Amino acid sequence: MGTIKTCYGVGKMMQRFFFSALRIYVWAALHIFFRRIKVSGKREVPRGAVLFTPNHQNAFMDALLVVCSSGRYTHFLARADIFKKAWAKMLLRWINMIPIYRTRDGWQSLTQNQKTFEACAHLLQQEEAVVIFPEGNHGSARRLRPLSKGFTRVAFEALRTDPNLPLYIVPVGLNYSSPTAARGDVHIVYGAALNVNQFFKMGEQQGAQKLREVLSGALKSIITHLPEEKDLLREEWRGKPVDFLQPQKVNAWIAQPTLPLPLQPSTPDLFGAMLRMPLFPLILLWRRWDAKIKDRVFVASLKFVFVWLVATVCVILLLTTLLIWLV
Repeated sequence: MGTIKTCYGVGKMMQRFFFSALRIYVWAALHIFFRRIKVSGKREVPRGAVLFTPNHQNAFMDALLVVCSSGRYTHFLARADIFKKAWAKMLLRWINMIPIYRTRDGWQSLTQNQKTFEACAHLLQQEEAVVIFPEGNHGSARRLRPLSKGFTRVAFEALRTDPNLPLYIVPVGLNYSSPTAARGDVHIVYGAALNVNQFFKMGEQQGAQKLREVLSGALKSIITHLPEEKDLLREEWRGKPVDFLQPQKVNAWIAQPTLPLPLQPSTPDLFGAMLRMPLFPLILLWRRWDAKIKDRVFVASLKFVFVWLVATVCVILLLTTLLIWLV
């Protein structure tokens, strides 16, 4: 197992309680941050060992939505550079995050990914659920990028140790009305589970290649996928309230632009307006901070952290005031 440890043993019950309580709190905060969260296909998620493989358009927000909506006790992979501080490493392990190293972390660091794959394989052998982004990077374009080999390595590592382990990959489509906006809408689509054992029996090289092809097709069917060669079609929907929460209809329009473009009906966000009024000074503060964010894919994630911290402070102040009043 190397040096990567997962939370099993003495603190397992306490860690699970902490994780579950935090997930409920974050899920509630996500319902404030988003105007509407729609979840489809969740009942199709199998029990036992599962690899959730969502598209990656919105940085840390993508992982939060899968972890909170899946109904499973999940672990997920995150960029290794956030684990550098000892206190951060301890906290991140407590919320089930596992480091994954990228090329930008240095070629020597990539060798440590073998320990990560082994740790994930061990979790799967315990019939846990793991979230891994098969694209291997994030991007704001409404398309699926080529899939990396990482998710197949994790899956086949588990089956290499235990070939009889029933293992499934569940494609997850994350569809945002606007990836960077607060009080936007999101549709989380859980696709049909793929039986990894069938691909493993083909032989590791051939099976991995076939698995990438099948998963790529499955993901493209549950997200808006605009191929690069059709980029000019973006001009057709620029400035229009396209209903990206219906990826099948948008994809049908991309394939045949003579079809009507699905549009989202305009509905007033009264709750959002009520939130903005007392938070107006903080919104101005955020706008100054927002201008300094270079990678725009992180905007929604940082905006959510900002909202979550403000909400947490408000809850603490409210509870403190209530306690003082009762005493």
